[in-house]
Amino acid sequence: MSKSFNKFEWELEKHIFIEEKAIFTSYKPDNVSEGYKMLPELTNQHNFILNTINNWRDDIRKKRNITNIYGFKEFLIKHKNYEEKEVYPKLDQALSENEKKHIIEKINEII
Repeated sequence: MSKSFNKFEWELEKHIFIEEKAIFTSYKPDNVSEGYKMLPELTNQHNFILNTINNWRDDIRKKRNITNIYGFKEFLIKHKNYEEKEVYPKLDQALSENEKKHIIEKINEII
């Protein structure tokens, strides 16, 4: 279980790191107040994800049962939908093809 959890945790952490790195280093919207409107919600969701997996890591170490897996799955689905509706279209519109290519290269380095 620990090995599977470590892989799951790594994939979530990698996703959050890459996404936030892309936003904070490459994303420069023309209209800052409108362009960054999605940022507080996105970071709140990422913090919830990181806190949940951190708590689960402790539970695994202490050989306790992990709780609310279904609720977390539902949250991840809502998070994915939020990103697809609010975040990715803004990034896609604002980033140049070179910036997108650079992000993809960085993703591949991390893998």
